[in-house]
Amino acid sequence: MPAAKSFFQLIKERNEILWAPCVYDCISARVAEAIGFEAVTISSSEQRDSLTGGRMRGLISMDEMLYSAERIAKSTSMAVFADTEAGGATPMDTYKNIKRFAEAGIMAVNIEDEAIVHLGKTVIDDQCFLSAEQWAMHVQAAVEAVKGTDCMVIARTNCKGGGAKKFNNGYFAITADRMLGLDEAIRRAQLGIKVGAHMTMIQSINAYTERESWKKIHDLVPGWMCYPDIHADDGISDVDDVDELYKMGFQLITCHCLSKGAISGMMKYGTKLMKDRNTVFSENDDYLGADKELLAKYRSLGTGKDYKEVEAKLEKNYPNVCNYKLSLEKVR
Repeated sequence: MPAAKSFFQLIKERNEILWAPCVYDCISARVAEAIGFEAVTISSSEQRDSLTGGRMRGLISMDEMLYSAERIAKSTSMAVFADTEAGGATPMDTYKNIKRFAEAGIMAVNIEDEAIVHLGKTVIDDQCFLSAEQWAMHVQAAVEAVKGTDCMVIARTNCKGGGAKKFNNGYFAITADRMLGLDEAIRRAQLGIKVGAHMTMIQSINAYTERESWKKIHDLVPGWMCYPDIHADDGISDVDDVDELYKMGFQLITCHCLSKGAISGMMKYGTKLMKDRNTVFSENDDYLGADKELLAKYRSLGTGKDYKEVEAKLEKNYPNVCNYKLSLEKVR
């Protein structure tokens, strides 16, 4: 189904930060919608984990990412932001790929500058990040690709380093000594705006120790900004209230939450099943004891209505379908 509102609309109509928690499939998107979120982010890492079981980065193709994103966008009326990584191996690839995402109903995409996965050169050429100029060409190609649509392009740089403790001042497989620092990240964000990006995102600012970085970014980077993956180190959240981030110029915020809950729930259910050797727990604890009203809302977001409409049209135009239905009932 088409998005009820674009990111442009959602941001302009509110006086607070817009949450877009990460999802990875249609079910997680529907859960987010039932909870009350108006936007979600398709995390490429969670998407990869869902399709490969959590194997190394880069093992899913752009076609697989697009197929998954299109299904998610069609399952919800929320605005969907897709992490499209670098967009493609060349600016022309990025143009073609992002055009397809926009046509599929995706309301925002990010174009990042990390080269370790996208160009497949880093082990040989020792290149962890695209040059700022190379990356800007990809961003510009994406901006051209979404013209005439409501899709937003977010210029994302991963080159800063620091942030959450788990990255040890690096970023995933990239060690701290290869990071380029805050000043270069800011320069790249400025360049992203210059070539037409609608929003910027600087990775590795998600820690309560990064307040000076937020201020510097706020002072030097014009336009809308996304705060990526709000975090908590040592049980301390980046901020006590995300309104602090909104006041510093961040309009959009993402986080990894639902996939953790899903894995935790599956572990809980599966462990209980193995221990009890029956399904009493899972049958009685419907959806981990979800609020009944919330659960009803979740179920109401399904495709039942769409299915019934299609079924009615088939019965009207193809009478033989009725015979098929009778046969199916007998089999049941």
